[in-house]
Amino acid sequence: MAQLALGIAAFGAGLWLLVASVEGLVRTLQAWALAAGVSGVVLGALVLGLDIESTAAGVAANLRELHGSALGATVGAAIFLMTAGLGIAALVAPFHVRPPAVLLGAGAIATAMAILVAADGTVSRLDGAVLVGVFVPLVAAVALRAPRPPAAEERPSRPDRLLGRVVLGLVGVVVGAEALVFGTGRIVDELELSETVFGLLVVAAAVSFEEVVLQALPAFRGFPELSVGNALGTLVFLLTGSLGVIALVAPLPVIHGVRSYHLPALAGAVALSGAMLARGRMGRADGIVLLGGYAAYVVVAVAR
Repeated sequence: MAQLALGIAAFGAGLWLLVASVEGLVRTLQAWALAAGVSGVVLGALVLGLDIESTAAGVAANLRELHGSALGATVGAAIFLMTAGLGIAALVAPFHVRPPAVLLGAGAIATAMAILVAADGTVSRLDGAVLVGVFVPLVAAVALRAPRPPAAEERPSRPDRLLGRVVLGLVGVVVGAEALVFGTGRIVDELELSETVFGLLVVAAAVSFEEVVLQALPAFRGFPELSVGNALGTLVFLLTGSLGVIALVAPLPVIHGVRSYHLPALAGAVALSGAMLARGRMGRADGIVLLGGYAAYVVVAVAR
């Protein structure tokens, strides 16, 4: 009983810290974007897109020969991000945002490269070096070639202690997510749920929950550019920088089931969500389609 109470307390505290940290990040980055004349989409991609936590989880899993978990931290997280993550954001607050073509293109290139290097059944160290090498120019292209918003007659001043606020917000996101995952594990363990349910809950919380908040909350607070930038920036990082680092540490086997189902699902998820974003708007109907697509993906994956 004490362990269950501890789990519930950790879950609640983690959820509160996660939401509060993202709230602070949204306010800080929005003020930064307005002051610097930088697109919120680009700022979200470059600042929030570096999902170091998933990379660390993937490296640890690969070293322990938990190859499915390592792929889940990259390929699985990318599928969730571009379907459920964007879908929830669209349901919470429909938005009109057209991301720069260079950012959409970077997402498509990253997806194609990840599928290409995994097609032979192994992401080797050489493949990992190639992916990391691709990540750098993609980020440079997004930073340098994305259009800037029209200049305002008067720009607000840059927020005080900007770097400290951003770092503090990111630390809060990581700590909050870890506390939430810890609490989830304790709750599931104490309630003696099935291994399948345990895996679905813990893995979803570990690699995806903070992304749901980072997608939905900025859209709800009237800054959907940050939601879109985070989605596309994280997609690029997961499938090039993150997957590349994981493979550099140790070659990553990709079983036939992943190549025949999960990689095509990744391509479909990125193509569908990318087409929606390219229109410059996402409504609740789009959100329902994306969430329905992710639900179908999960059902088929479990049934296989």
